[in-house]
Amino acid sequence: MTDRSKDVSRRGLLQAAAVVGAALPLAARAAPSGNSARDQLLLAPDIHYFNAANIGPAFRSAIAAHARETQAFQANPSPQYRTRYPVAADALRARLGKRMNVSAQEIALVRNSSEANTVAVRGLALKAGDEVILTDHNHPSTLETWKLRAAREGLVLKILPVPVYATSAQTVVDLFAAAITPRTRAIFLSHMSNVTGMIFPLAQIAALTRPKGIWLHGDGAQTFGWLRLDLPALGVDSYSGSTHKWMMGPLEGGVLYVRREGQAQLQPIMLSHGYWLTDEKNLDTAQKYEILGQRDDPKLIAIDATLDALDTIGEAEVERRAFAIGDQMRDMVLRLPGAKLVGTTTKGLTGPVITPTFAGKDVLAIRDHLWTQGKVVVAPSKADGKPTIRFSPHIYNSADEIALIADLLAKA
Repeated sequence: MTDRSKDVSRRGLLQAAAVVGAALPLAARAAPSGNSARDQLLLAPDIHYFNAANIGPAFRSAIAAHARETQAFQANPSPQYRTRYPVAADALRARLGKRMNVSAQEIALVRNSSEANTVAVRGLALKAGDEVILTDHNHPSTLETWKLRAAREGLVLKILPVPVYATSAQTVVDLFAAAITPRTRAIFLSHMSNVTGMIFPLAQIAALTRPKGIWLHGDGAQTFGWLRLDLPALGVDSYSGSTHKWMMGPLEGGVLYVRREGQAQLQPIMLSHGYWLTDEKNLDTAQKYEILGQRDDPKLIAIDATLDALDTIGEAEVERRAFAIGDQMRDMVLRLPGAKLVGTTTKGLTGPVITPTFAGKDVLAIRDHLWTQGKVVVAPSKADGKPTIRFSPHIYNSADEIALIADLLAKA
């Protein structure tokens, strides 16, 4: 590339950054105020964090609540003091259930999405020859767990290729309609892909599965915390979520929803002592999926504090801002010379996960450059067997940060 070509390419990148910055109102581009989402986090001021799909920085209030409660617990770990935790767990199940329009009896408190997914994978009653449909967008933790079970029990796994550049929800739904057979017993999907950002049309897929008695599970690791969830409207039989990603809560907090009418079909994978069990009758509810032994009891208080922080912002506002910052990041990438976006740009099918490739470039070197020169945190990823960079912006990111990334990419 000639020097002039380099100048033209860099000018294109800077113009892209300028367009993104201008797309936001002045208030959004100004220095963070005391009421901004960023100021509510313990995130270092020089860190530009674009990795919510991996770990989201937690609210200061949640960290403080966890620390206070841990100190109180360690100062008095007596059974008398710990009677407060089953009560807190009951309240938290009810609060989480209300957010997702389900009952507390359908909510289990687990450690993360992977654990919730594993309960659903391992606990579902199946026999040799039964078919389970997944996609090539599923997270490896779910794919590998299903492969392990299928090999041991003679199940038939159908891993459905779904085009990353799908142009409509119906295109995706038609693929599942064609894949379902009389032997299909379950479909397990990532609600949003952790690589392409594709949001799967669960409600339309549920219209296929529910009449046939096919179990539909949604892995909500990449949606829980930023996307408003009405689980009955989505039609899923089970759904998972983690508190440490988009929810901006503590580590090792998770949720498993199991539809009340389907709980008899899904058995727990472990039964230890029920530390949060207030009544033996609750073993007939989703609480049976969380009887996993001693837990970090103070975590319950931290999750509750996280929900307080989110409610202050508002569920609708969190969703709106998450979509908006994702769109701004995507628009910037689409203007980069030589960049190609891995994933659809169709509205309604894409969320705030953006994965570009750069033809002929050393992607790992670009990622290192973003960190060493700008303290920009992104994740390594792969698409079509090739290394890529994944950006997952959230409500604490700004247009100025996106412009910084465009500038750094120009210098890279």
